[in-house]
Amino acid sequence: MAGPRIVAYWGDPLLAERALARALGSWGQARRVVLFGDEPCLDRLIEELGSADLFGEPRAIVVRRADPLMGEERLVRALARGVPPDLGVAFVGAALRGPVVQAAEEATSFPTPTGRTLRALTSELLSEAGLAGTAAVVDPLIEAAGGNTLLLSQEVEKLSLWKGERLPARWRELLSSSSGPAYAYLDAVGSREIPAALAELRRLLAAGGNPSPLFFSLVGHVRALLAALAASEDGREPAGPPWLVRRRLDQARRWGEARLVGLLASLQALDLQIKTGQISPEAALHQFTLGLARTGPG
Repeated sequence: MAGPRIVAYWGDPLLAERALARALGSWGQARRVVLFGDEPCLDRLIEELGSADLFGEPRAIVVRRADPLMGEERLVRALARGVPPDLGVAFVGAALRGPVVQAAEEATSFPTPTGRTLRALTSELLSEAGLAGTAAVVDPLIEAAGGNTLLLSQEVEKLSLWKGERLPARWRELLSSSSGPAYAYLDAVGSREIPAALAELRRLLAAGGNPSPLFFSLVGHVRALLAALAASEDGREPAGPPWLVRRRLDQARRWGEARLVGLLASLQALDLQIKTGQISPEAALHQFTLGLARTGPG
């Protein structure tokens, strides 16, 4: 394994997650073991640290919400004895401090970015998404996220539908500042709560919501569910912060891969009808949402 093999990251959640992703990348194709420090996991963690894999497979232990473990003497002693050469361990938390942090080969606190640092992060996220990080895009994103870097990342992910293309003229309407209520509709669709989805759709449109960006958000949501499910079943880490990954996987498993593929195909057909003037975006949303009731039980 390359790079530091005992790491600790805390502070801003998005920056900590990005540091974790870099560490995991440096460890190569290692089997992931995910534990949570605020749950009973100390015995399992110490056992993993002190033993080699039965099949000689590299392992990457990720301990999330690790703050309660930072003062555990048993853990400090286990780390002091050294870890197997094919194992890396990462501690991620809110404000890690104590002897476990001192035992880490790399320990970094990430303050929440502001000012120029926040602008640089926004430009970097846009570049990674294949989008131009101009001031005309960066400034509205920062305003919509309100200093929340996880929300900022989520806003950029919405816009990644136009990777390598020019953003639509009314792209700002996709941002949370103007489309926040749409999340209730998207979550209801993802959770297969069809009556709730219909009610939320009617409420959004009755309140003057723009159906065009809502349709694009719906397409992006279904794509994200399918991508998360595919990554999980392939043994890969789905993209996104942990809370978002958990929510997407929960929703994706309610539908199953075959049904999600069918939903995406239906949306693509409706998109073609919208572009050729055969149907309005509002009618397409109603048709799609009503059609969810015909997908059958899970």
